[in-house]
Amino acid sequence: MFALLRSLTAPLTSLVLLIAASGLFNTFVSVRLEMEGFDNETIGFVISSLYFGVLIGSLWLDRWIAKFGHIRSFIICATFISLLVLVQAFWINPYYWAVLRFLGGISIAGIFIAIESWLLMRAGPAMRGAILSVYLGVFYGALSAGQLLINLSDPMSIYPFCITAFLSAASILPLCLSKIPEPKIERTSSLSMIQLFKLSPLGLVGGVVSGMLLAVVYGLVPVYATEIGMSIPEIGNLMALMIFGGLSFQWPLGRLADRGDRRRVLIGASFFTALVGTAIAIMGHNISFALAFIFGGFSFTIYPLSMAHACEKLTEDQIVPATGGFVLSYGVGAIAGPLIAPLVMSVLGSPGLFYFMAAISFLLVIIGLKKPVAASE
Repeated sequence: MFALLRSLTAPLTSLVLLIAASGLFNTFVSVRLEMEGFDNETIGFVISSLYFGVLIGSLWLDRWIAKFGHIRSFIICATFISLLVLVQAFWINPYYWAVLRFLGGISIAGIFIAIESWLLMRAGPAMRGAILSVYLGVFYGALSAGQLLINLSDPMSIYPFCITAFLSAASILPLCLSKIPEPKIERTSSLSMIQLFKLSPLGLVGGVVSGMLLAVVYGLVPVYATEIGMSIPEIGNLMALMIFGGLSFQWPLGRLADRGDRRRVLIGASFFTALVGTAIAIMGHNISFALAFIFGGFSFTIYPLSMAHACEKLTEDQIVPATGGFVLSYGVGAIAGPLIAPLVMSVLGSPGLFYFMAAISFLLVIIGLKKPVAASE
């Protein structure tokens, strides 16, 4: 395990820098649009445009990565993200931002597919849950740190754009300076979404639900926090704590899933996400930071648990297209979540955000319980 992690130091370091930038920028975009006076539906539209780009990118970037390689693909995507962030600073307009976020989403899809397929190809089937938990632990640690970076500058200034662009550009250095071998892709098999769904319906639906949850957390929890009267530092702390919860729960639940039944662990994580989300919604404006930490812990593990479950029966030559398919399912959910959640909030008020997340999590529980645990997918 440790030898495997040492061989992955460079890509994981590059990921840390890029995701820290992404964590800062995702929260900044929501906060800046809120401060500019745009409504929740407009903010949700801008957020969804990023994930629409992720969806479009996931349709074909797996073949592009198989052709050009993981390292070169990461470098191109990270450089493009850095340039898009700088261009976004020129004009504060939600529709202009939506176009640039869409293009950035395509690049983010390339980053996800490159890194996740790299890890899955290096780890054997028995270690996939553990290696994904390490990956998501690193991911959420960087994302949590990125939330705190919003405290370094005024959201109404140009500095958040500059910090994000600098970190995104710096993320290519570990891969450029290292001499580690990237995975060799001798051949890839085609794998349609229908085939992937037949192999693991719960895993693929879990990808959709995790996309809805994470996009809403990243994009609309800062809006929710603003509406209940939190200051900018408090919003950063809330987001960092929620994401740190996701980091903290990755390893124990990932190892539990590898040693036991991934379906049971996935259903359990979804159930507790629904339970804690309902509790936060009932509390209303008196949000508990402890419950936010626990909510992040369970909700953020749905993504790796679903991916590991979806990949249980795959051969190595199916990993890259399957990763693209899973990112596609995530993208579908990430587009839908920020569009639907504001409608729920308009009916139920600010707490409706957590009622919405609790409802979709419980829906995954119901789907998971439809078949016996021992049933083959």
